[in-house]
Amino acid sequence: MNLFIVPSWYPSASNPSYGIFVKEQIEMMASERPNWNLGVSTWGQGNQEKLLWVKDHFRNFSKINKHGEDVAQTIESKGYKEYYQPALSWSKKFRKGNLREIVRCNELNYQAYTLEFGKPDVIMVQACYPGILIADYLAAKYNVSIHLHVRLGGFMFEKMLGELGGMKNDLLRSIAGANIITATSRFHSNELQPWISDADVLYNPVNTDFFKKGESTDKYALAVGRLEDEKGFDLLLNAFSNVKDLELKIAGDGLQKDNLSKQIKSLGLNGRVSLIGEASREEIRTLIQNSTFLILPSKYETFGNVLLEAMACGKPVVATKCGGPEEIVSQASGYLSEINADDLSDKISEMKENYNSFDPGKIRKLIEEKFAPHQWIANLEAKFKSI
Repeated sequence: MNLFIVPSWYPSASNPSYGIFVKEQIEMMASERPNWNLGVSTWGQGNQEKLLWVKDHFRNFSKINKHGEDVAQTIESKGYKEYYQPALSWSKKFRKGNLREIVRCNELNYQAYTLEFGKPDVIMVQACYPGILIADYLAAKYNVSIHLHVRLGGFMFEKMLGELGGMKNDLLRSIAGANIITATSRFHSNELQPWISDADVLYNPVNTDFFKKGESTDKYALAVGRLEDEKGFDLLLNAFSNVKDLELKIAGDGLQKDNLSKQIKSLGLNGRVSLIGEASREEIRTLIQNSTFLILPSKYETFGNVLLEAMACGKPVVATKCGGPEEIVSQASGYLSEINADDLSDKISEMKENYNSFDPGKIRKLIEEKFAPHQWIANLEAKFKSI
């Protein structure tokens, strides 16, 4: 299988967490199918040094000067290759955010890939914008099939369309041209119905070799995620104020950090709740393994990868009924809560008393049977063969 991947999100030196799940899935793909020729097209997506901001002229000049010194390169990674052609990005209101140059850079990456491996069987797009516009151009010119895996939730998808202005219709036409489209859950697929009527479901996998059982060394509840409104950490703190004799650790960073710090103080939770900031994947794994159980308090989730990570480590979970978690959590693995502080508080208290009644081995087996890399790659391969 020759697979050329165009990820709209991808980690960079200045933004290592941007699209980290995309990179991890590519690594799993390479591990599960070492005979596949995988090429990843990068142009600086997510790299702060490649983003020009309208009101930041001084730094823009500095970035442009550095960009002139940047060079194309091919990077050997874990069983796949990254093809890099540097491109700048700016406001979509001016020359479509430099889209023509971004497409040109991706075409150069495509040509470098074909020189090495031959024509791809499929162009795989991760996320949506601008990847599908790039893939649509390449597919039309070189006669290649497209698989689009959408990662944006319904409200983010609608927001993106509103920001695209004159490119909105171009994007929708490109999406309609994809040979197969997948979403991360049934909930996600249904949400996309106003714009994408035929999105199949392709659940995210979890690396079960990396996330594995470990003995708890402490007793604390853990929550992990970006500190943003939709992640519901304000809801969690309100709920936790009614839970007794339990410590809570929250890993992540974001715009709500200061507000959450103030909320912790106002609720008298200092000493019981700690914001531990951004954590590496290894640190997240250790935090999960050492925890008693994991809480996902989101107001909205298309899926819920951190639930898979916790369950792969044999940990029970408490999650809100916010979309994706209903397709992950069962009676054997944890509790589902309504999206309100009272019910969430009740479920956390119930878990605090009953976590020993959950079997870590059975919890992990649930993940291995449905969300392990070998299951995911088999489903993905079947979809590729269908096109």
